[in-house]
Amino acid sequence: MRKRLFFTFLFTLIFAGMASAQITEQELKEQKEKLQKQNNALKKDISELNKDLQRNQSESKTSLLYIKNLDSKINAQTKLVSGLNKEKRYIEDEIYLTQLEINKLSRELVELRKEYKDILVKAYKNKSVENKLLFVLSSESLGQAFRRIKYLQRYSDYQLGKADEIMAKTKDIEREKAAREKSKKEKESVIAQQSVIADELSNEKIAKQKVIEEYKKNAGEITKMIAAKQREQKEIDSEIKNIIEEEIRLAKIRAEKDKKAWDAAARTNTIAAFQAYLNEWPTGDYSNSARKNIAQLEADNKGWQTARGNHTKQAYQTYLKNFPQGQFASTARIEITKFEAAEEAARLEKERAEREAAAANKPIEEVVVKEVEKPKPVENPVPEAPKTVYAEKSNSAELSGEFASNRGRLPWPVSRGQIVGKFGPGKHPLLGLDVNNDGVDIATNKGTFARAVFDGEVSQVISIPGGNRTVLLRHGNYYTVYNNLSFVSVKKGDKIKRGQDLGRIYTDEMGNTILNFQVRNGSNTQNPESWLGGN
Repeated sequence: MRKRLFFTFLFTLIFAGMASAQITEQELKEQKEKLQKQNNALKKDISELNKDLQRNQSESKTSLLYIKNLDSKINAQTKLVSGLNKEKRYIEDEIYLTQLEINKLSRELVELRKEYKDILVKAYKNKSVENKLLFVLSSESLGQAFRRIKYLQRYSDYQLGKADEIMAKTKDIEREKAAREKSKKEKESVIAQQSVIADELSNEKIAKQKVIEEYKKNAGEITKMIAAKQREQKEIDSEIKNIIEEEIRLAKIRAEKDKKAWDAAARTNTIAAFQAYLNEWPTGDYSNSARKNIAQLEADNKGWQTARGNHTKQAYQTYLKNFPQGQFASTARIEITKFEAAEEAARLEKERAEREAAAANKPIEEVVVKEVEKPKPVENPVPEAPKTVYAEKSNSAELSGEFASNRGRLPWPVSRGQIVGKFGPGKHPLLGLDVNNDGVDIATNKGTFARAVFDGEVSQVISIPGGNRTVLLRHGNYYTVYNNLSFVSVKKGDKIKRGQDLGRIYTDEMGNTILNFQVRNGSNTQNPESWLGGN
């Protein structure tokens, strides 16, 4: 009994271990595939960076963009070496688990062959047809004979089943061996890649150190250039702030005048008053409301003229139904009251006549309703008092909202580039100098043009004597700034479409082609990275 319990426990452990190994193998496969995808993505990134580095190297080996791309490539290569090392370990684990499966299948195959051998020996001893026939004929009853026939059939099937099971097990072993060989080849490939990438990584680190040393040889001159550039940028930023604040001041004055003219037109509440407002403020904050009011008043006047022309109770009632708060609503009600008074007088007169006729036994005379006097025509009627001022809608607010709704989705102001200078206070990426940035510095390739990130209007083109140019675009209450242009292709007042070229970005003596890009809400600076999309 104890022996039986021991074997039961042993088999339970074996099967549990097999199930656990199966789950681990599946998880291992999924993890390996995920890692391979990450490694392939890194290889693609390295390939793209190689193209950029070749392009940058032809322009300058000491540009910030070249150093930035070189640094990015080193980081990608470091991650790839680590990833390939993990992939190698996963493959080794896969080979180990595959070998365990082969060993398990081989043991099972040995047992199956042993069982099959015993079956064949027994079959050989009882192979004669006479023995089988005697086995059936020696039955004590027909039922027993039938069961013995079934037993012989099942035994024959059992023999065939064992043979098939041996064949299937053999195929399983061959399949696992093929998988093991495939994994070994994968491992060899990964080791070869790892070796190549490791060598490249070592070379890139040496190249980066040489570039940095070359850059720092001219540190004194570069520091002077950076200081001069910062002074120039500070001057430009100050001028940008003054321009925007002046525009805001003028816009406030304009808005106050606009509101005053609108209030006067709304108080008068006539077509002529609203048209006068539009003549003075064709694109004012209330221009849409003025046009809407004019259309409403014209429809009101037309409805009144129709009612007055027909001069019937029903016509005035129709006018009131269409324009319950119209300019002539009170007049229409007075006219309806007159018609109702005339109808009432006619009714009373008819009743009086009926009573007199009944008393005198005479026929009833027809009562004629007295016609209500038609009001005198009014050419271009004026309402009695202003009643309704329709809701205003500010055009500038619409533009502002449209720009603001695109936070995190705006296109980049260059076709290709990387941010090498962050927003706000920080350090120079190589020299460690303190710098402050009202925008972001985007390094790109020589000859690249800056392009508008959104529809707008050129508010100002700023040019510093001895320096470069800056384009300031207005988008409602928001502004975008494109600084460090060697020349510009737009002028103040131009209407600009998204993606339109504004000017070529300047390339300095070190080979740096850097655009300073800013976003402002009024005169308040914003972090451009939070506005730009991931493209």
